[in-house]
Amino acid sequence: MAVEDRFNQRVKYFGMIIILLFIILVGRLFYLQVVLGEKYQELANGNRIDIREIQAPRGKIRAQNGKILISNRLAYTVSIIPEKANDELNSTLQKVSKILNIDFEKMKEKVNDKLKNKAIILKRDISQKELVIIEERKNELPGVIIDKVPVRDYVYNSFGSHMLGYVGEISASQLKRLSSLGYEANDIVGKTGLEKEYEKYLQGIDGRKQIEVNSLGQKIRTLGIDQPISGNDLVLNIDFELQKAIEKYLKNGLKRLRKEMAQGEKNDSSSVNEGVQPPTGGAVVALNPKTGEVLALASAPEYDLSYFSGGISISKWRALNTNPLRPLFNRAIRSTPPSGSIFKLVTGTAAIEELGITGGSHFYDPGYYKVGNIKFENWWTGGQGSLNFIESIAFSNNTVFYKLGHRLYKLDKGLLQKYAREYGLGSKTGIDLPNEESGLVPDAAWRKKTFDKRINQIWLPGYTINLSIGQGNLRTTPVQLASLVATVANGGTLYSPQIVDKVIDYKGNIVKDFKSEVLNKLPVEDRTLRILQRGMVGVTTYGTARSAFEDFNFKVAGKTGTAQTGPGKNNHAWFSGYAPASNPQIAIAVFLEYGDSSSNTLPIAKKILRSYLDSKMKSEEKEE
Repeated sequence: MAVEDRFNQRVKYFGMIIILLFIILVGRLFYLQVVLGEKYQELANGNRIDIREIQAPRGKIRAQNGKILISNRLAYTVSIIPEKANDELNSTLQKVSKILNIDFEKMKEKVNDKLKNKAIILKRDISQKELVIIEERKNELPGVIIDKVPVRDYVYNSFGSHMLGYVGEISASQLKRLSSLGYEANDIVGKTGLEKEYEKYLQGIDGRKQIEVNSLGQKIRTLGIDQPISGNDLVLNIDFELQKAIEKYLKNGLKRLRKEMAQGEKNDSSSVNEGVQPPTGGAVVALNPKTGEVLALASAPEYDLSYFSGGISISKWRALNTNPLRPLFNRAIRSTPPSGSIFKLVTGTAAIEELGITGGSHFYDPGYYKVGNIKFENWWTGGQGSLNFIESIAFSNNTVFYKLGHRLYKLDKGLLQKYAREYGLGSKTGIDLPNEESGLVPDAAWRKKTFDKRINQIWLPGYTINLSIGQGNLRTTPVQLASLVATVANGGTLYSPQIVDKVIDYKGNIVKDFKSEVLNKLPVEDRTLRILQRGMVGVTTYGTARSAFEDFNFKVAGKTGTAQTGPGKNNHAWFSGYAPASNPQIAIAVFLEYGDSSSNTLPIAKKILRSYLDSKMKSEEKEE
């Protein structure tokens, strides 16, 4: 074959190979772009950059001595990005609901309420077992992501539960109210207590992270981070050891009373009525009478704050809300029973100022005070005979105060109520906690507003006579009565109780310093308060509380109170006082709901005062 023919044949073969390769290339391009084009387009779109929030830790809450009461810890959180789940959203949620034991319908409702391209938290603080299962099945859970976020760490569980409060995921109503401040869905906010009251200080500033994710929304790598800024810390006026002691004494005191009632026992320190309403709870408030600082605030029964760390379960929430002892109810600021005989300090103030009563003014008690056909009985059967005004405070003599109340009524129907309001009764104290009750000082205007029938609208003498010993429609809170005796103790200054001392940032700088607000200066002479103080010392030395304090290391000034309830129920029990009497360091109010007799509050009060004063004395000795 000629050279030219061989060349032409090679060219022909080479051309055929070129054409074949071109056909293969075109076919491959067609397959990739047309047949698999949609798939690769989805993958290309799926691999993109996401901006995700980094939740800032809330500020810590510390006691007076710096001891941390509430902190934060890192926990795993399961979220879902709805747009990443695509058509598999429902089936994915069903799988997750089974793994996390969450109601599917509620989970679906929550997801539908949020933005489709936002990570929606399904459960915080998941268990190690739940984490492992989700990690193992992540390829069949499109849109599901796991993050580490800070959750509340309640260091001492139930310690100060009603005062400290708990947090939870922002509700729809809260979001509507707070969205203008930058709050978003999924945010954690304070729900009760200091967590709620100081939300604006405790809430930190969230950070952001830029990450590359795949089509399932799963992280490939982190591209950049803006670190979050922690919230501010609260430093409290709360004395840690005192708070701990009060909670213990209150809890044990209630336990003892319930046991005695269950067994129908009676002893020297208790007078319980068998077969009636046992005590359901109680409260103690302790103040520094010179400053208004809250040294301790306890309500019983308490509840475990750790239940709320990552979101409380439905079963635990139901158990707390259906418990007849109402553990979520803060009795220190929300219970509003009558004050009983503690109100005699108010009646005494009005009597000294308006009627010219002195400490030596004499009275005669036959055992009752009669107005028309109505006989107002003294609790001391047969009466006490002749006694002076200071003794009438010490022995809590009803007859004397009935007489004084009636005389005040004749002078002015609203005069006694005026003095009650000077002490802050009928108004909120302004303590830095949410949902405080104001109580009630009943008067003619209140009756007219409350009752329809004309005959019930009239303010009769008997209403003031009853009010003079703290009974009837009077409503007071433990924090109000602690403030009342603190006002007597310090010489007439009514403070707004203050729990938080200061707010500091994460560097330790003071953001805000708090001082108790002066609500009122009692418009009374010094001698008025001195007479009351002498009567209150008489209560603990030879009067109604003598048996509890006769061997006490310090002289105590106090006032007992027993408030009537109704048939088949024990009376409420009170003690309010301060110590040392000559130089007050602490003022307290002890309240036992259906505690039967004020005598049942005395062992608790004695232990509280002894614990605090002994501790303070030891501390001062160390400083010297």
